[in-house]
Amino acid sequence: MSIIEVAQKVAKGRLELLPTVTQWVRDSMLADRITLIPISIEIALRSYEWPADFHGDPADRIIAATAVVHDLILVTSDEKLLARSDMQTLSTR
Repeated sequence: MSIIEVAQKVAKGRLELLPTVTQWVRDSMLADRITLIPISIEIALRSYEWPADFHGDPADRIIAATAVVHDLILVTSDEKLLARSDMQTLSTR
């Protein structure tokens, strides 16, 4: 989901990755800078255990659930996610 969000920012001109987002992802995978975590049943179910007002974007719910399930720090600029006390976050702002 995070790679999809990065690709979306590049497509919208809000982020520049050279030479391309595809090459950046490939290079990052080869250099072990990115680890792909599959969307497990636990992550899928956890993403909707929060109340309805938690977040309306399914991608953000999946990313947040992945961070919680794997005890990771969620790096984000999303104010709704940064305001949560039930997960570790790091602001990009």
